[in-house]
Amino acid sequence: MNDKMIVFDPLYCSGCMRCMTACSTYHTGSTSLSKSRIQILRHEGHALSRIDEEDDLIFDMVSCRQCDDPFCRDLCPTLAIERDRNTGALVINRDRCVGCRTCLAVCPFGAVAYDAARKQIMKCDLCSGDPQCVRFCPTEALRFLPKGLAHLPARGRMERKLNRSRQAMQNSL
Repeated sequence: MNDKMIVFDPLYCSGCMRCMTACSTYHTGSTSLSKSRIQILRHEGHALSRIDEEDDLIFDMVSCRQCDDPFCRDLCPTLAIERDRNTGALVINRDRCVGCRTCLAVCPFGAVAYDAARKQIMKCDLCSGDPQCVRFCPTEALRFLPKGLAHLPARGRMERKLNRSRQAMQNSL
């Protein structure tokens, strides 16, 4: 089983929404941000800045975390959510899904959505192991990494910041 996950680094996200466009096009054949299985949320940064400073934009991602012990699968009354043996993704069995939205209610990450046209739920299925959101992200804010390496982008930022601080200290001496 492929034990990888999509990792989001908000410091690299420009908010271009190409990931959402690629996702909806791959899954539905048309561009519809509301049909994307990944959602990029935009926050104004005023909570982090002084009142007289210009606000920064902060982006966040909502998408299925492909949990090891998922509530959505375990509480689905029709057993419509299954683990794909090849990709490790939790996928929807369209023949079984009745659109009851139990999975939507129990997902702690808000990563399940309801498709009113199909009367079924939708969620990230890792695009059969080749996530289109990652593939089309121009800034590499999205990466498809083994679960054991998922913390490395944040660790890399901390290391770069530490190195800059050390360099600044050396330059001041």
